[in-house]
This record gives sequence, structure tokens and C-alpha cells, in this order.
Amino acid sequence: MNSKTQHIHQACLLLRTQHSGVLSTHSVSCDGFPFGSITPFLLTEQGDIVIYASDIAQHSRNMQTHPKVSICIADHQQHDSQASGRVTLLGQATADEVDEATQQQYMQLFPQAKTYARTHDFRFYLIRTHKIRYIGGFGKIFWFSGDEWREQMYVIDQAQGSIEHMHQDHPDALSIIVTQKTQKPIKVGAVTMLSCFQHGFHYQLSGGQSLADHISFVPFLQPVNQDYDLRQAMVEITELARRRQAEVA
Repeated sequence: MNSKTQHIHQACLLLRTQHSGVLSTHSVSCDGFPFGSITPFLLTEQGDIVIYASDIAQHSRNMQTHPKVSICIADHQQHDSQASGRVTLLGQATADEVDEATQQQYMQLFPQAKTYARTHDFRFYLIRTHKIRYIGGFGKIFWFSGDEWREQMYVIDQAQGSIEHMHQDHPDALSIIVTQKTQKPIKVGAVTMLSCFQHGFHYQLSGGQSLADHISFVPFLQPVNQDYDLRQAMVEITELARRRQAEVA
């Protein structure tokens, strides 16, 4: 990967591993002021952002009047926040334009959202990426255009079929991968793959595990593309997990 491609890859990984950010909208009630709110989000396969918001929420009313928004996501892994990676995505928000498959992906990542619609009128918003600012730490500051961002996105065909294949034929591999990630023993059959994207997959644990209901993301060693397919990506992270397991055995 060239330098810009590598930075886009790192920005995508940050957006996959973090599940909420600060959404900034133009305030309707306080004209001229920005309004920030914490919101869960999903990064789509195409590189856009999906949020699920109530009609009574202030940021929903703001977006409906002024659709230009930004969302800022940080990894919070460094003691010094200025050394942490973060992404600010600028885009235009549109209600009711999220397809059914993407809605299901969102609900898998945020299962608690299934109950929200029963309390208030919720709807999906698609934030189409216009520009990206990525900071990878001190002095590592980059801008990507929407076209540059989208050019690096790769949609995996038959992702759902691959998930089912891993559940049926390779639950031991999933257990080993997540054991190495969490540094806790994970039983075979306790890992449910929730998604499969270009940069890795989300999973959830069940079956009485200490991290039951925990949802997290496992990155691939490199992003899937036309020259590096999903099977190769899964094989390589499985082999790496097995080697690490053998080293500590």
C-alpha cells in the first residue's frame, strides 16, 4: 500500500473499532452555534456513516434543517489525548435513505436500538462522506477527499455466506482468534460473527463467557481487495492466533 492508502486504511480501522462519536450539527434553537451530541454510528461498506435518531432529538431537528454535519471519533487509547488517533468526517445527512441490509447491520452492532422505535419515532440517517480529516498522532495529519475515501472501499461479495461458513465449519478458529484478542479463554461456539467488512469483522460473545454480550472488532492483517480475498484474510489471522497461542503454551 502507498502512504495515502495506508493512512486511509488506519482511519477506516479506527471507525470500525470505535462505536460512537461526537456528532456536530447546526443548532436550530441557538442560531449560529454548533451543537454536539454523542451518537452511535455504523461505517457502511461504501464509506458513509449511518446513525439512528429520534425525531424529538435536537440533532435530528438540526439535521433536517441544516443537513451539513460532521462526526468526530477518537480511539482514547493514549494517556495524552493529543497523541490519540482521531477522525473527523464531514458529510451531508439525509433521512430514510438507508437500505434494509445496512439497517440490519446497524441493529446487529447495536441490538439495544431495536427497542428504541417503541418509545419514540426513530429513523435512520445516511451521512454521505464529503471529506475526511485523519490524525494518527503528533504531526500525522491528513485530509482525504470523498472520492479518495470511496476509492479505497471494497464491498465483500457473499459476506453473509462467509459468516455462516465460519459458524458451521470453523468455530474453533473464531475461538482462537478472539482468545488472542481478549487474552481470555473463549469456548468454541461462544463467538458469533456479526459482520464481515473489508477491514475485519465484528463479533459478540455468549454462552456464559466472562465477556458475554461483549461486541468488538477484529482487524484483518491487511484490507481485503481484489488481490487479497476474504479466505486468505481469515486464514492469516487464524494462523497468527495459533502461533501466538503456541508461544505461551
